[in-house]
Amino acid sequence: MQSSVTWNRFPLSIAGTPSLTWRSTLFGIIGTSMATIIAVLLVPDDPTAPGALFYSSLVLSTGLAVAPLAAAVRQPKAILRGESLLALAPIYWLLLDLLQGVYSLDHITAEETRVAFIAIGLFVAVMWVGAIRRPWRIPPVLIRSVSQEFSVNTYFALAIACFAIGMLNFAIACDFNVFAMVHYLGQERWAAPWGRGQLGGWDAFLDHLQYFGYLLPILTVVIARRTGLRNPRTLLCLLMSVVMTLFLAQSGSRRVIGVVAGMALVLWVLDQRQLRMKHLFTTVCAIAALLLTLQIMLEYRNVGLGALIGNTDATMTSGRREKSQVLEVQHLRVDDNFYRLCQIIQLIPRSHPYVYHKYLVYVMVRPVPRVFWPEKPVDPGFDLPTELGVEGVSYSYSVIGELYMSLGLLGVALGGWFYGRVAALAGGLLKRTTTQGALVIYSIIVMALFSGMRSILELILVSYVVLAWVGLSQLFIKLRRARSV
Repeated sequence: MQSSVTWNRFPLSIAGTPSLTWRSTLFGIIGTSMATIIAVLLVPDDPTAPGALFYSSLVLSTGLAVAPLAAAVRQPKAILRGESLLALAPIYWLLLDLLQGVYSLDHITAEETRVAFIAIGLFVAVMWVGAIRRPWRIPPVLIRSVSQEFSVNTYFALAIACFAIGMLNFAIACDFNVFAMVHYLGQERWAAPWGRGQLGGWDAFLDHLQYFGYLLPILTVVIARRTGLRNPRTLLCLLMSVVMTLFLAQSGSRRVIGVVAGMALVLWVLDQRQLRMKHLFTTVCAIAALLLTLQIMLEYRNVGLGALIGNTDATMTSGRREKSQVLEVQHLRVDDNFYRLCQIIQLIPRSHPYVYHKYLVYVMVRPVPRVFWPEKPVDPGFDLPTELGVEGVSYSYSVIGELYMSLGLLGVALGGWFYGRVAALAGGLLKRTTTQGALVIYSIIVMALFSGMRSILELILVSYVVLAWVGLSQLFIKLRRARSV
């Protein structure tokens, strides 16, 4: 399925030469280790007050960012290496709230805070070690799915197929009633009929259809880069991407929107012949717009995005709080992941034993539908809200908290090594081929790694997008071959 138009594949020297890669890795390990030590020493005796950990967080954030930024000075695209994004990810997921002094660490001691900083530094340092090793063997089915260049018409057909399949999850739940779909689009996150509880039945299969929709923005970038923004195919893809993103945003999951937009942005940057100031400015503006969108989603997901279009000042009923303005909070809120990490360190193994393999089993069997395995594990062996005596809520405590829950600091080190190996796999894919399909897969993997800092489960769920691409691309290849016979 060779394209009739040869599409320039620009050199993607994001990995750099072996000497530069080793230098960057060494720089990352040393910078992270030194920053972790200093951050631990700067932890005050009473870390509970908001802003008390500002200097510790600032020092650790600087140490995590120094190697990726130094590599980006030599080659701007190096900032998009899997290991570079992994080094930067804890700044967003764990340290950003501390830098802003968003919340207090009630009932947390200085010792538990120090262990939390050590766990973050250990994860990133070992990740650099795992990333420098020789990549794992790339699955042949993945190589086949990216080995051929597609024509623009084929990518356009792929985009239409992704939209049609992705929208089935929402359409089936509303009996294909378009007016009902639009109505629920503006409702709060739990009101839509396509939402479901933790334990799903056959409807769980429908949830997986939305992963095809994740591909729409990234395919839009592919088509726009080849045909231009004003081309009718690009405009139609933009419209489909907006519609799909709105339906995905209805769930209130900021992680999903961040991943979908992030994949498209990563591909757009990588596909530039040479990064110029206008490209860097556009990227910064896109990131700022994305963060603003995520903040609005956080504030409106319990009242519905329809409040933005309708009466913003209206008082919400049914126990939901009133929204008086678009942005009520003046800081950028992520999650209280660092606080929950400290609570896990406080409870495990003092009050609750390590869960060991239970968490790995829990995430590995996640793809198995419960209708085929009714006794499938429903939790990883430890539930933080239950231990704290809180009902009706769920807490996120980052992959570092999950690894510590499994095997303490040793589990954190093993998890960092695994994430580094996945980053090496992504880099190895680009070293082997630089087709447009390879760029698509690479963009998905690195964003899966970044979102996977929130949870290993997020890494697995975003990897479903890779399966969606492989399945569709293989189907189109076989159809083309069948027509040519």
